[in-house]
Amino acid sequence: MRSIMEDSAFSGSFKKLIEEIIGDGNKTRQQVLELLTHRVFINFILFCATKNAASRSGFTQPLPVPKKSETKQPIILKIKSPLPNNKQNQCCLLTKPPQTHCNGKRKRKAENGDWVLDKPKKTKLDAPTLPNPPPDLPLYFKNRINAMNGTQLVLIIQKPLTDTDVNLHNSRLSIPLSQIKPQDFLTEDEIKGFDKHNKVMEEVPFIDPSGEVNTMTLTQWDMPKPSGTKSSSYILRTNWNKVLKANLKTTSELKAKRMIQLWSFRRQVGDEQQLGLALVVLYTEGEGSSSS
Repeated sequence: MRSIMEDSAFSGSFKKLIEEIIGDGNKTRQQVLELLTHRVFINFILFCATKNAASRSGFTQPLPVPKKSETKQPIILKIKSPLPNNKQNQCCLLTKPPQTHCNGKRKRKAENGDWVLDKPKKTKLDAPTLPNPPPDLPLYFKNRINAMNGTQLVLIIQKPLTDTDVNLHNSRLSIPLSQIKPQDFLTEDEIKGFDKHNKVMEEVPFIDPSGEVNTMTLTQWDMPKPSGTKSSSYILRTNWNKVLKANLKTTSELKAKRMIQLWSFRRQVGDEQQLGLALVVLYTEGEGSSSS
């Protein structure tokens, strides 16, 4: 057996592998061939795995052998033996590529050292710009409110309509409390009545963009967040779909991203001041002037 090894054209490293397998020479030729086949198979798997790991990490050159001080925690690759006589699984060690060879498009997770792709930063596209300062209430609406004996005009909110606002299946206009101009446009008495009736106010007069007067139900929705806080919005509903349909295919059509203003006013009804609302479309599509 040894004469065959000496006459062979094997490289030094392969000769060393054979000598390691032969050991004390007590193995038969068949046993040596089986063990040699097994070791060559494992080395081939290691070569393929290392090459694949290098290509995924963006390496274009062979990985340098890390120094002892730079050695990373090894990956343990378990390969089931293909030979029937070997009852144990073989464990192979692969060293992780050094962090200094990262091509800048990947980074390591601090907790486990895995390579992960950087997430692209999200950017808001086509975000509507709020007019600053906000335009005054158009004269047409002032005259309409005066005809209803309304006073105390207050701009509640200026915002772009969302897809949810103009979806007939949702049937509501959302007014986030975080975007309201005054801290609260409701009077103290209105807030007490609002809370007393489970944050619901019915039959609120509402002037739509075309000048038609409807009534709306004003409610408040409180949506909890995972952080334990909550997000609150006033909601206008009941006749909101009627307003959407009445303004279809007009210069005041209510579309997503179209800028609107919501104004409040008060009118005297008996001994009480009644809340009223007016909705104004600031621009029509392709224009930058306020509605008239």
